[in-house]
Amino acid sequence: MRIRVPWLGILAVANVVLCGWSLVSYLHLNLRVTLANDQTRRIVVHRDQALALKKEDGIGSLWWIVNEYPSGTKQIKGSVLDQMVERQRAAAVHEVLAHLRKETGQNFGDDPNVWIAKYTKN
Repeated sequence: MRIRVPWLGILAVANVVLCGWSLVSYLHLNLRVTLANDQTRRIVVHRDQALALKKEDGIGSLWWIVNEYPSGTKQIKGSVLDQMVERQRAAAVHEVLAHLRKETGQNFGDDPNVWIAKYTKN
């Protein structure tokens, strides 16, 4: 007597499992992309605020750009999305420091923490 294997049922269950796994993966990726978009949007907003201010008034925005949501907090450290956020952060820091050099006539180098320390000790 031959044993009958319910191949159609096995394939249906495998299909449901794979679809469920795909849905969870998609939702997880969508969440990470949404978080990365929010991070880059906030960086741009603070960069624009800093560039619109005169003298050292943009230091608060520079502090935010440097210290809020550091690499690895909302993204997997080193992931493609994390790299995108960090590139945006580095570009914003570069632009704000160039603006501060022009506005203040000072040059404390490329380390934003030096600028932050200098103008927040008051």
